[in-house]
Amino acid sequence: GDPLHSTKAFKARPAHSASSTFPEVVIIKHFFPRHLVIQAKITNSAPSIDGRTLGDVAFVVAESSEEAIQTTVQVPLKALPFRSTGSAWCLLAAAPQRMDGTAILACELRYTVVAVDTTTGAPLNFSGGMATSGMGRTYVEELEDMDVHAGHFLA
Repeated sequence: GDPLHSTKAFKARPAHSASSTFPEVVIIKHFFPRHLVIQAKITNSAPSIDGRTLGDVAFVVAESSEEAIQTTVQVPLKALPFRSTGSAWCLLAAAPQRMDGTAILACELRYTVVAVDTTTGAPLNFSGGMATSGMGRTYVEELEDMDVHAGHFLA
């Protein structure tokens, strides 16, 4: 069904100094009675990327301060070409009645910078949409913590 409500989009910020490849990330939280869906809209536009594709782009909730909110499914972007935008998703099961008020979610953005053929734009050594080891540099960027309140799950 439809969400109870969704937050306004806000820009995700790195917890520390980000790498020069850090893409623009905008977060929207969609609240359902027993679930939280986090949509990370990612734009591959960092100047240092120089036309390269981002592979296996995942928004990850690495840790939750509340057992009442836990990750169940992650839907990464297999490939995000330069100057394009796509969404990675993270689904969390929630038991708001068991929350002690506010949950703190430690979040990360994980991705691989993949070289591309400059004439076709196709990723080099990219099989079936999955970057394999040695095919690019993988980054794990810690994002600022995200708060979730039990009241968010009320209609």
